[in-house]
Amino acid sequence: MQVTHSNNNSVLKGIALLSGVALLAKVISAAYRIPYQNLSGDLGFYVYQQVYPLYGIIMVLAMYGFPVVLSKERAELLAGGKVEEAKKMMSLFFYGLLLFSVVSWVALFAFAEVIAFMMGDGRLETPIRAMSHVVLLLPFLSVGRGFHQGEGDLIPTAVSHVAEQFIRVLFILGFTYLFVELGFNAYTIGTGAAYGSVFGGIVGILLLLILTKARWIRELVHPRHLNFFSMMKSNLALMKQSVFICLTALILVLFQLIDAFSVVRLLQWSGTLELVAFEAKGVFDRSQPLLQLGTIITTTLALALVPMLTKAIMEGNTERAQHYQHLSYRLAILVGGAATVGLFVIIEPTNHFLYTDAAGTNVLRVMSLAILFSSLFTTISAVLQGYNFTYIPAIAVVLGVFVKLGSNVILISFFGTLGAAWSTVIAASVMVVFLLLAFHKKKELHLGSYRSYVPIIMVLAVMGMVTFLWKSGFTYLVSGDSRGLSAFIALSSAGVGGLIVAVCLFTMPIFTEEEWSNISKLNQIRVRLKKWLQYLKEHGGKR
Repeated sequence: MQVTHSNNNSVLKGIALLSGVALLAKVISAAYRIPYQNLSGDLGFYVYQQVYPLYGIIMVLAMYGFPVVLSKERAELLAGGKVEEAKKMMSLFFYGLLLFSVVSWVALFAFAEVIAFMMGDGRLETPIRAMSHVVLLLPFLSVGRGFHQGEGDLIPTAVSHVAEQFIRVLFILGFTYLFVELGFNAYTIGTGAAYGSVFGGIVGILLLLILTKARWIRELVHPRHLNFFSMMKSNLALMKQSVFICLTALILVLFQLIDAFSVVRLLQWSGTLELVAFEAKGVFDRSQPLLQLGTIITTTLALALVPMLTKAIMEGNTERAQHYQHLSYRLAILVGGAATVGLFVIIEPTNHFLYTDAAGTNVLRVMSLAILFSSLFTTISAVLQGYNFTYIPAIAVVLGVFVKLGSNVILISFFGTLGAAWSTVIAASVMVVFLLLAFHKKKELHLGSYRSYVPIIMVLAVMGMVTFLWKSGFTYLVSGDSRGLSAFIALSSAGVGGLIVAVCLFTMPIFTEEEWSNISKLNQIRVRLKKWLQYLKEHGGKR
């Protein structure tokens, strides 16, 4: 029993480490694009964002899709004592994925010119070819991680993933700085950034090999001992499962992919000059890091409740499961709403502070609305998966992709990149409505009392109003348009907004004491703040 308990503790620690590393990697992946834009300008940022979705899709599959399915299948076979079958299954998956990757790479490399033409910019051919090499890393990252996750060892995955992101960012920013200093054009800079992503992936693979002593490579069965037809059949099933699992994680990348193929083309068809269209797309892409960071913060807190919800469902405790479901929604609205309202109010100084000027502020303001809807979508999807309704979020993603594409075609022609921003908001809101309706149809949706949301709406309203007054007051009193002033206004306004939310959380009945105990991450901050305020009160009283 002690061994089992020790193994369970090891797995739990590994899961905690993997979750923390995944969060850190997401933050790094979003944040580096701000200095990249500062170095390369809007045109350089546009070039990189056009080819980035390819990397994004591959890395989501290599982190959240294929390894999860492979580790599950391998763990089940090992638990049944089927060691040889586990080896063959892993080998079949590796060679099948390798074949898929090589074919995909050849197609991307050979048709890079066609893809660039479809995007409306023939000069993207070289950056597309550079980024296509990322596809070749997929089988090594996926199987290397999945093999050891199937044995309960999550440390190689965690270390390789965060190292890959760090090295990738270092290469991207290093190449960008060097190429800018050498006077290279935006497309050469974008090509260097693409190769930075490839080198980051290679480092991830090398670390996997070092940390695991290449055991997963050495256990591969020789291809001649495997049946090709069984390989294709089993691999197709595993690949479908993998894509199915990570569709919700892919949604923002899929939206970026749609924008990469449609925004520039539609702007050109509506009469916008070529260079103006490219730079307008680069300005529009400024919203991506902000949207990504806002969604990460929200979902990290809300999704912490999902394991408890899943446990309650497995134990048949319906009332407890409904409680966690209700709490997840309220938390997502509170944190996602605060990020949305705050960014909506201070977007102009934030845009100038982060991106050197205030171009496209209205576009970014609209895109900030998508933070709330994408946060709700991710939270509701996770809750649905807890109830084992995994196919519903997948359908919602497909629906969202079609709505996004259709909205782009209609709105960009009339409103330019502002239309692209609204299409993202519309698609995200449609997906949320679809999930709620589908969940309601399954008779498992529990939104709780509508009155429980009133305090949250009041907090967001107060925060928005006070932040607006603070920002407007400083803008009125202090003249100038320096980047330093914008930084001060943006950061101080964000601080005031955060303080308002904290004070409201202490003074208004938003969460009960029992609910606070379930939101461990927020509760720790709350307890520390309470102690600090009590300390100030006691020492202030003595004076």
